[in-house]
Amino acid sequence: MVETYIGIGSNLGDRRDFCARALGLLGMLPHSQLVRHSSAYETEPVGDVGGPFLNLVARVDTELPAWRLLLILKETERGLGRDRPSGSRTMDLDLLFYGDQVIQHDGLDIPHPRLHERRFVLAPLAELAPAFRHPVLGETVASLLAALRDPHAVRRLEEPVVPWTPGGACRT
Repeated sequence: MVETYIGIGSNLGDRRDFCARALGLLGMLPHSQLVRHSSAYETEPVGDVGGPFLNLVARVDTELPAWRLLLILKETERGLGRDRPSGSRTMDLDLLFYGDQVIQHDGLDIPHPRLHERRFVLAPLAELAPAFRHPVLGETVASLLAALRDPHAVRRLEEPVVPWTPGGACRT
């Protein structure tokens, strides 16, 4: 099993519901296990994409190859109403890390090329894996967050996002 980290974000519609659905779908990935997820963070958007976002990060251990996992994530986005050309989105799923692998091939860029520049990624990621070491930069997630100069506001929410389960029932 490969330890992966997936960024989850939404800034349209019922953001909490979209994030809960995404978590639930990640929990149903074949040959994978949703290990845990961060708290939800309300975040100021980066660029002209509307806002505010609800962001969190999930750890998924998987046997899926990275390219297959990315395809499933993009299909999940579409299934949750993602319109790719638009900056605003019901769902954004980003493969942040795939173990300690570095992959740059046919649109698959791992680690995610801008994660170290984004507070909305690093804050929830540091909650889950502060000691995880970026395989290119050699720094831990906690040290990347501490050194970050991103001025965009990020606020941890008290109420957790509970993964959706089939039939609409939520696990606690």
